[in-house]
Amino acid sequence: MRITRVEAFAIHAPRSHRFEAAGVVLTHSDFALVVIDTEAGLTGYGEVSSALSYYRLGASHALDINASLGPAILGENALEIPALVARMDRALRGGRQAKSGIDMALWDIAGKAAGLPVYRLLGGKARPAVPLNWTMGYLEPEQTAAEAAHFVERHGVQSVRLKIGRPGDIDVRAAAAVRRRLGPNIPIRVDANESYHSPKEAIAAIRRLQPHDIQMVEQPLAAHDLAGHAEVRQAIDVPVILDESIQSPRDALEAIRARAADAFNVYVSESGGLLRAQQIIAIAEAAGIPCLIGTMGELQIASAAAAHLGVACANIPFTCDIVGPLRYEESIIQESLRLEDGFFYPPDAPGLGVTPNWDVINRWRIPA
Repeated sequence: MRITRVEAFAIHAPRSHRFEAAGVVLTHSDFALVVIDTEAGLTGYGEVSSALSYYRLGASHALDINASLGPAILGENALEIPALVARMDRALRGGRQAKSGIDMALWDIAGKAAGLPVYRLLGGKARPAVPLNWTMGYLEPEQTAAEAAHFVERHGVQSVRLKIGRPGDIDVRAAAAVRRRLGPNIPIRVDANESYHSPKEAIAAIRRLQPHDIQMVEQPLAAHDLAGHAEVRQAIDVPVILDESIQSPRDALEAIRARAADAFNVYVSESGGLLRAQQIIAIAEAAGIPCLIGTMGELQIASAAAAHLGVACANIPFTCDIVGPLRYEESIIQESLRLEDGFFYPPDAPGLGVTPNWDVINRWRIPA
């Protein structure tokens, strides 16, 4: 089944609410969408998600695809996904987010060709649905607590995550407010997004949070500082989870060797797609490292892809951050995704189970 067209274009998606963390303020998401056509008449759809400013954003990802990655796979068999991923790696060093959009579209085609949902192609279900976590950005403590309570009570999310790394005691006060509001039974995790400059600084900050029963702390130090994370991990009583440090199978191996983490936060977008993300999760499982699935605030196509991955991998004992659809008032797909009582159920239709809503997409499209 030969690939006859690969096209990507940028979109500017308005968010329902302003989100601030990790040095950026988000009122929109600048992503890219991918369309792959085949000679058999099947079309696959993918989404390139990259919410933060230290990654390339929508227009740059579309350029990577249209100039380099698409030509590398044009004319090839769309069903030979590992071979196509290897061709993309040879064509462009890096560019994992752009590659992830193509990877999704290829899995969408493979599922449609087989008449099966993608989770079946990934091995079948390890669980019926993915349990969900909600993340709050930088807010005042009582605002943070109110948002946490809203998503627990209205949407049934089973844990919450606070962004931390601000000066002074505001992070501690926010954690205390959330714990008071939610009570003792809802897990609270925190995410520093590489905010601390040394293990000593990170250890002191995390110890101040520990009295509020923190489930885990995510990425306190720079992505490259595996030795520092190992030092932090030995000094605190809270599990350390790595995110920015884990963007490839090789990254996972290096973190395991360094004993730098208790868990990995794996992203479909950061990993380069479903194939590589599943490889990372399998490597972690072999080392006894549990995983969860992270978010770039994805729209509905990438969220569906992450849900397929989340039900297919057994090594995911934690709640996951696949709540992007709740951050937008409109949808780029025609279907209604099933986020219900704190769980995300992947579509059962062939492929990713999504059909583009071109009315919304064309309104959000950024001219090339």
